[in-house]
Amino acid sequence: MQKTEHTFFFAKTIPELFYQLKSVSGLQVVGGCTRIENMPEKAISIRGIQDLAIMTKHERYLDCGPGVVLSDILALGRTRVPEIFLDAVQSVANPMVRNIATIGGNICAPGKKLSLYASLLALDARLEFRNPVDTMYIPLLSFDGIPKGFILSNIRIPLNDWDISVFRRLGPDHKITDTSASFAFLADNDKSMITNIKLAFAGTVTFRSLELENRLIGTRLPLTTRDISILVEAAVRQFDKAAEGITYNPILRRQFLNLTRYSLEQLT
Repeated sequence: MQKTEHTFFFAKTIPELFYQLKSVSGLQVVGGCTRIENMPEKAISIRGIQDLAIMTKHERYLDCGPGVVLSDILALGRTRVPEIFLDAVQSVANPMVRNIATIGGNICAPGKKLSLYASLLALDARLEFRNPVDTMYIPLLSFDGIPKGFILSNIRIPLNDWDISVFRRLGPDHKITDTSASFAFLADNDKSMITNIKLAFAGTVTFRSLELENRLIGTRLPLTTRDISILVEAAVRQFDKAAEGITYNPILRRQFLNLTRYSLEQLT
């Protein structure tokens, strides 16, 4: 235990982590976050817990413990990790930061959603949470905070192949500002028909464009210029709905519009 202006605790196993959380009032879990504005007064690191830093590849999904560092994900390569997610990981800061930043820290960072979020939303990632006696699963699409008494214990990422994959990180390369956000678009087609499509945006405003996705599935290709204009207008209306009551930089809306148009043009 080290004392400065704050008090830090460490755990080497999951049972030890839960013991500390139960024993120390106000203790908060931290570990490899790429953005913390205010460090908790009492914090416990998961850095030394090996069970939370394991990656396991299955036939249809990749399991990542929250303590997996981003550089280890990159090392798997494009044949083992969805392209859109690998592009998102590559967009985070620089190699030195990616050697210490973790996937769990990026997902659970307070405030606006960070660089990995849109890609994981589009991929239908699922979060696993544990407490000493129970395990629960929450789709990232429904995630609004770690349930009380639980810890994030796994991130499950589907490994579907996609015909079209678009990821863009917005804002400055090496810092988080009011113009920072991420955009993700995925699409599959078969016999000139859209069979699956995902569109997500994450930052100050965060949402999956479910209405647009449902509208597009089964649509014949290629899309016409008029089709694209109508669909972009529908997507922007969903952006505005998601942004109600949120103060955000107007450039984010313009960039979302332009990226949505660009992505849909890949279907012409």
